[in-house]
Parts: sequence; structure tokens; C-alpha cells
Amino acid sequence: MNRYRIFLFIFSVIFSFTFSVISFAQANAQQDQNRLTPLPPLPSSMEQARQKIMQKNMATMATMATSAQNAPNIQVGPPKLKGDEQHSNYDFFVKMRKMMVEKMRRSGGTGWEPTAWQKTLPPIVVQEGNAIKEYSFTDLINADGYLCLGSARAYKALQLALPILYKNSTPVKGDFKITYGASICTSLVYDFFMQGYTDKRFLELDKSTKQKLITLERLSTGKKVTVVFPFSTIRGHTPEAAQAGDVILHAQDGDGVKLYVEEGKN
Repeated sequence: MNRYRIFLFIFSVIFSFTFSVISFAQANAQQDQNRLTPLPPLPSSMEQARQKIMQKNMATMATMATSAQNAPNIQVGPPKLKGDEQHSNYDFFVKMRKMMVEKMRRSGGTGWEPTAWQKTLPPIVVQEGNAIKEYSFTDLINADGYLCLGSARAYKALQLALPILYKNSTPVKGDFKITYGASICTSLVYDFFMQGYTDKRFLELDKSTKQKLITLERLSTGKKVTVVFPFSTIRGHTPEAAQAGDVILHAQDGDGVKLYVEEGKN
């Protein structure tokens, strides 16, 4: 009899323990299932609100990009380089600027028009494969959307340097390389002009350059022409910037711009 009671006691203890373990395991499994169950979709009104917030944030980023480029470079004391050269997110700003220019173009234009004299500026003529292609002054500047110092420098360097590298012949794309310092406007002009030849063999952005200079090199001869422009604190796309760009367009070697020619070894 005592043995039977002992047996029942031991059995009840084991059963209680086993039941507790199973209950605990089932509770944990239910909690895991609850954690892994995906949340129900947001109501349509909440989803629309979320999308509006995302669109607002994207619009804010675009505004910041425009403001960063158009903000005046206010300085006290000697001028310091604070423009595009020190943008840590340079590529981001270039992409944003391209998107804005394309949007303006689709909506009817950027609002910039060349002057009567600027319309007389010669096109940049190059050979692309077996074809001769002309890039007009207006088309080159419209790649940036507005005449400013950066876009004016891009055109002026081509106008002055290519005839020196290719005397009595047409410049050939793939046979010359352009190296320039950080300038969003210059980047947009050269990305347009050098379509199909934008890798570093033919077009190189040198962010370490602290001077306003652009170098063109004829790869087949090694001859180089470096065009050095005066420093300016004017920034953005403003009437003042357009006037400063026009001054660059009128410049000649020794009068508003300086050319340095390095003969090649070939």
C-alpha cells in the first residue's frame, strides 16, 4: 500500500513537471509566432499621409541642393575657397542639378536666353567617329540651364585650347582629355559635351584643384593647354553671375585669362 502511494506521488510529480514544461514551450511558441506575424497594412489614409511626407522630404532635399549652390559666398577678410570644391556630396549635387535642369527644360525652358553678341560665338566643332559634330554655345550653356562663371569657363576653355592642340585640323573625341576642378556647372556642360567619352581617360574631375583652371591634353601628342581663370566670389545663377560669365566670354590670353602651353614629347 505504501509502495502504491509512493508510486502515485512520484507519477504526479513527473506529470506536473512535464505539463509545466509543455505549457511553457507552447507559450513561448505563441510569442514567437506573434513576433513573426507581419503587421497589417496601413489604412489607405495613413499610407497616403506617409507618401506625402516622403514627397515633402524629397522636395526639401532638392531645395537644399539649390540653396547650397545658389547661396552667396559671404566672406570676411581674405577670400577663402568655399564653393563647390568643399562639397563632400559633390556627385549628389550634380545629379540633383541635372534633374532640376531636365525638369525645367520639360516645363518650357530655363528662362535663360543668350545676348545678341553671345549668339555670334562660334560652335565647338569635333569629330566623333566618322561624323563631324557641332556644339553651339547656346546648347552647351543650356546643359547647365543658365550662364554663370562655371558654364562660361567650360565653353571658354574649349574655345581657346582646342585650336592650339589641333592647328589646322578638327579635334577628335577620344584623342583629347579634359581635366577640371570641382564646379557643378562645369560638370554639367562637360558631361553633355563629352557624351560617350566621360570616363577618366577623356574627362577627369580633380577635386583637389584649388584654382579655377581647366587643362586640355591631346593624347596622341602629349601637348597640353591649361587655361587659368581669375578667382571670383560670385556664386549661383543670378544676373550678377550672368554678367561675370559674359566677362569670361570676352576674355583673351593675357586679358582676363591666362594660357599655359606644354609641348608634348611626341
